[in-house]
Amino acid sequence: MVLTFKDFYKRFPYLDIEDLISYYSIFDGYPLEKQLNLSKDLSTIIEKEIIEKIETLKKYFVYDSSKENQELIEKILTRLSKGDRKNYKVYTKENIPQTKGRELFRFLFEIGLIQKETSREKPLERSQKQPIKKSLRRYKIQDKIHIKNNFTRFWFTFIAQELKNENKISLTSISQHLEKFISLEFEKLSNQLIAKNYKDIISSGSYWDKNIEIDLYIQTTNLKIAGEAKWKNSKICKNVLNSLQNKCKVGNLEIDKYALFSKSGFSKELKSKKDENILLYDLKDFEKLLNI
Repeated sequence: MVLTFKDFYKRFPYLDIEDLISYYSIFDGYPLEKQLNLSKDLSTIIEKEIIEKIETLKKYFVYDSSKENQELIEKILTRLSKGDRKNYKVYTKENIPQTKGRELFRFLFEIGLIQKETSREKPLERSQKQPIKKSLRRYKIQDKIHIKNNFTRFWFTFIAQELKNENKISLTSISQHLEKFISLEFEKLSNQLIAKNYKDIISSGSYWDKNIEIDLYIQTTNLKIAGEAKWKNSKICKNVLNSLQNKCKVGNLEIDKYALFSKSGFSKELKSKKDENILLYDLKDFEKLLNI
């Protein structure tokens, strides 16, 4: 069952905001959600609710009776879980013919397993005075494809390939990469938090083009906001802000405000910065998504 972040909180109201984000990033869409108890630490829950229930869970990730199609779907979903999710790259990097790749994408859209995030990159301008460089003539703007629920993304990030290779599922290996895994959902929740504070949003989400990629780029009727979200056990320092500002400059993005979202807070230097165009959000701010 797929739940919104707020509904997940209603289901598990005993979780603090940090655990709520962590557990939602993994167990949103968990097939055995009605039996789920999240009152223990994360490692124990992954061990008990996922690793020890592998055989029960496997049946929920069979999408086609054709062995060939099922294997190709697994390749696509693994690439979407671990790669950069750009639509053309997903099947070309897995050596899936374009026609077959598009057919499988259509199927996954139809069953509601994936969704598209449209690129906001501007097309290259063509003119006689300034022709497009030869190296860029074959460049294509690509949308991104996302797996809709977090547990399916977890399964194809950590479980599916190991099962195929008949490897033992390692809790240690999963734990080492969880920070990066949770980061994607933290970016999405950061986007929702901005939407809580700015009601006149025209477009939002991540931003990417041929030169840069940033976690958040929000356009309102009056403002353009660029943001970075960091799910790390260390405070965000000024170098993160500098990096974000530099990327926006390279991407020719005119920005009015910069927003930073942090699991672990901010350096003294950032907090002492008296600039109304620098927005700092810590975990406490995410409680606004729960109306508490």
